[in-house]
Amino acid sequence: MKFWVVGDSGTGGAMQKAVHEGMQKYMESLKLDFYIHVGDMAYRSGTDPEFSRNFFNMYEPTLRNTVCWASMGNHEGQTSSGETQKGPYYDAYVLPTKAEAGGLASGTEAYYSFDYANTHFICLDSHDLDRRPLGAMAMWLKADLQKTKADWLVAFWHHPPYTKGSHDSDREQQLIEMREHIMPILEASGVDAVFTGHSHIYERSMLIDGAYATPSTNQGVVLDDGDGDPKGDGAYKKSAGLAPHNGTVQVVTGHGGTGLRRKSNHPLMSKVIMLHGSMIMEIKGDKLTGEMIDVHGAVLDTFVIEKGGKVTRSIVENPRAPKLIEPEPKAKSSKPHSMPKNYSNVIPRGATWHYLAGAKLHPAKGWASAPFDVSDWKLGAAGFGYSDKDDKTDLDMKNKYSAVYIRKEFTLEAGTDFSALGLGVSYDDAIIVYLNGKEIVRRGVDSGAGSKAKGFHTHEAGKLEYFPLGANKKLLKPGVNVIAIEGHNAGIGSSDFSLDPVLILKK
Repeated sequence: MKFWVVGDSGTGGAMQKAVHEGMQKYMESLKLDFYIHVGDMAYRSGTDPEFSRNFFNMYEPTLRNTVCWASMGNHEGQTSSGETQKGPYYDAYVLPTKAEAGGLASGTEAYYSFDYANTHFICLDSHDLDRRPLGAMAMWLKADLQKTKADWLVAFWHHPPYTKGSHDSDREQQLIEMREHIMPILEASGVDAVFTGHSHIYERSMLIDGAYATPSTNQGVVLDDGDGDPKGDGAYKKSAGLAPHNGTVQVVTGHGGTGLRRKSNHPLMSKVIMLHGSMIMEIKGDKLTGEMIDVHGAVLDTFVIEKGGKVTRSIVENPRAPKLIEPEPKAKSSKPHSMPKNYSNVIPRGATWHYLAGAKLHPAKGWASAPFDVSDWKLGAAGFGYSDKDDKTDLDMKNKYSAVYIRKEFTLEAGTDFSALGLGVSYDDAIIVYLNGKEIVRRGVDSGAGSKAKGFHTHEAGKLEYFPLGANKKLLKPGVNVIAIEGHNAGIGSSDFSLDPVLILKK
């Protein structure tokens, strides 16, 4: 199964939209089985108009065919009540009260459980109900856990037991009580992963157990301080089934659209990321995989839990500190000019270029240099794009992919005035240009390149914009040279795309 997890997203703004599009870009032709929202899906007060504008309208393409399992956040809690189960939040959702989707009947929509494949899911109300061990919610939780026969156990609610983002789990009552009262019940039943929000940040823990103290400490509670990535320190290992106190991964996914903030690094975290995004989770057989996806569909964090046999855990002494990932500084943008009146073509408009375009297709290292093997690239005439009548190479890229790569070799005779070289290009939305493997022009891309490019800005194609390349003449040589361009759409669902270059010598 694959499911999406997002939290604290309901602003109705551009970043919420970008997070949703990042998920869509990552999934492309794949299908979500369902998605989980950990609360604050309708800022500021969870009213009916805010639900319509900031939740249903924003996620309409996904909600059209994907079930959303929800937990009430504090903002929805301003107009809805867990005790009475009344208000816009409870009007927006129909949640199981009689074990209609598996688990034990809770008798309330405020907290519930459901089964999907080999996994048992539990949703709790951390906002306005009794969180104490003898309260109705905790008593139901114990009974529900005793009943399950699942191989995996996942829990979610709004207020995180562990965070140092925009909130502090050592200072706020709801967060402290979920840690001190609810986590012991879940870990005694072998919970594998817990998803929360509320704190506007992405935080992902090491494999931990028994971290109930206030203030939190990493001493005596960390079972594996690795990064959990099979390509890094290796996956977290657990016993088959639901083994008590065998380790839990905590994920704060409060970075779904609202402003991000961080007080410090929580000592139990493996990764702390100050970028917007969401989680894609996959549970398949004896393996659970979690990936944090940014607004561009790029994976910024991966952890895996593998189960099998009997795994005996021991405490890690002096666990390593969290890894902090913050936004990269914006790359310097190039300034375009008007095309010169007199010039000769080096690469004319409509010339044939090698190009690479397709879902999850990105070039290998060295693609912008010579020599490079382009035998598996296609040939096409510029311009490249869709939804524009002047495109000579039409690309079927809408809602499928957002990056296109083109390159072409050109020859400069000995004695050529290299300082007269210039690029004219019409583009939509963003470009990065390379000359003999070196970046020389950047427009509309804040940072990164290729699959790691981030921060796209919209731009409409029109007349050729001119970029003098004389400052890069040291990169040129008599004979064969290479110019390469990567073009990016600001979003995978953009209405059009254009990339139409010409290389000239100014007279």
